[in-house]
Amino acid sequence: MKSVPHWQWFMALYFLLVAVPTYMAHVQFKKKVLLNKNNSNIAIYCIGVLGTAFAMHFITMMIYFKFIFTNHS
Repeated sequence: MKSVPHWQWFMALYFLLVAVPTYMAHVQFKKKVLLNKNNSNIAIYCIGVLGTAFAMHFITMMIYFKFIFTNHS
């Protein structure tokens, strides 16, 4: 990890932009599943949480490579 430029900023950015929204999606979708546990709600839960994580990971990596990882010479 030490060979990654600005890895401390990357970890902070990743926590704020991926971990927190994914956890919030997990909590909201879990409420729906617990109210009515059927296959469609479980599928919506899985797709929602994974979709949130994937989308936020993509956005975070775009920000990291565009602004933090670039060589400013």
